[in-house]
Amino acid sequence: MTPERVSDRPIRLAVVISHPIQHFAPLFRCFADHPDVDLKVLYCCDWGSRQYRDPGFGKAVKWDIPLLDGYNYEFLPIRRRPSSLGFREIDNPCVADRLDVFAPDAVWVHGYAHRTSWRVLRWAQGRAKVLYFGDSELLAPRRLPARVIKRMVLPGFFRRCDAFITIGDNNEAYYRYYGVRQEKMFRGAFPVDVGRFQRAVSESGAAERADRRGKMGLAAGGFVALFVGKFIAIKRPLDFVRAVDRLRTAAPGVQGLMIGSGGLEPAIRGEIAGRGLTDRIRLAGFVNQSAMPEVLHAGDVIVMCSEKDPHPLAVTEAMAAGNAVVASDRVGCVGPTDAARPGVNALTYPCGDVESLTIRLQTLADDPALLRSMSQESMRIAWSQDASVAADAVIRAARTVLNRRPNISMVSRRKTPTLSAST
Repeated sequence: MTPERVSDRPIRLAVVISHPIQHFAPLFRCFADHPDVDLKVLYCCDWGSRQYRDPGFGKAVKWDIPLLDGYNYEFLPIRRRPSSLGFREIDNPCVADRLDVFAPDAVWVHGYAHRTSWRVLRWAQGRAKVLYFGDSELLAPRRLPARVIKRMVLPGFFRRCDAFITIGDNNEAYYRYYGVRQEKMFRGAFPVDVGRFQRAVSESGAAERADRRGKMGLAAGGFVALFVGKFIAIKRPLDFVRAVDRLRTAAPGVQGLMIGSGGLEPAIRGEIAGRGLTDRIRLAGFVNQSAMPEVLHAGDVIVMCSEKDPHPLAVTEAMAAGNAVVASDRVGCVGPTDAARPGVNALTYPCGDVESLTIRLQTLADDPALLRSMSQESMRIAWSQDASVAADAVIRAARTVLNRRPNISMVSRRKTPTLSAST
């Protein structure tokens, strides 16, 4: 009997990931709809699918868009209910048994920072190809002990992976630093449902946008700079407040809208009040996913002040809603072929340099033609970050590494009884 070739049937793809994440659900639905993929997502815990406390936002969070609809998944039994997403907390000893049952041709390992990821890597040797997905970069300084440990551990981990789904220029530089060859890299995207954001924009005319701004206390015809994210130190939200303050005279039409929450909120409110900016900077609070497209459409530019931010998806979402980008040089999605492209849809500045940030904002506020051009480029480039792009890269990578072996046949694998899923 002729052995069954992987090329003659859909790829059996297992994804092992920490928890349901709002940005990955559209990607998994892309796989479920694709005739060349038989998908199974194995979640290590149920954070995100039900309410949980996010320490960055400083509040309980439950996403209001479907995270589990439209694709095959299960929750793995976990050693204990996690209090964080740390290495020892995400530990699912049964993952090998569940992978044996599904018998994938390829398994997606999502990062190296969970114990379960190492269990998956060990299971896959001789059984399945390993596709690695992560968002790491080299922009943020690391302490010496962390650098030493990574230099010792990561090259060995990465050598056991067959392909890397990369998300941008800085991400690829990171892999090269740790010895990954270029032929193992397949450019994809950190997935966003771009269509959902652009549909919301296309359905809103100038009157609706002006009305939305008015409801948030913003002038309809002003220049609105957005800060989107957690109010925590590494995001540097106070740099945003101070830049808007400096523009009070030079660009009086500039307004700020801060979307998010977190531990620095009292300090932000104090800074806004102390500088007399209550009529220039509005705080929208935490905004859930369903409302985010319309809120982002109220802005002209998104400002990412972060000192560490591997690949902030708020940038892609804001781009899809028509925003130009101003970002610090520590933001990982900045690059010539990445989401935020300097001189095309983005301006950059040295992290922490509020004066340079102020100048970049004034440049866009004073030049409507440049702002309009960057807005249009953002909406165009956003499609390079769509979930469908990520799906195509994963499928292309899987096909490539599987076809490196001629006459691939299904490997006989031990089957175990089905376990009940719990968290």
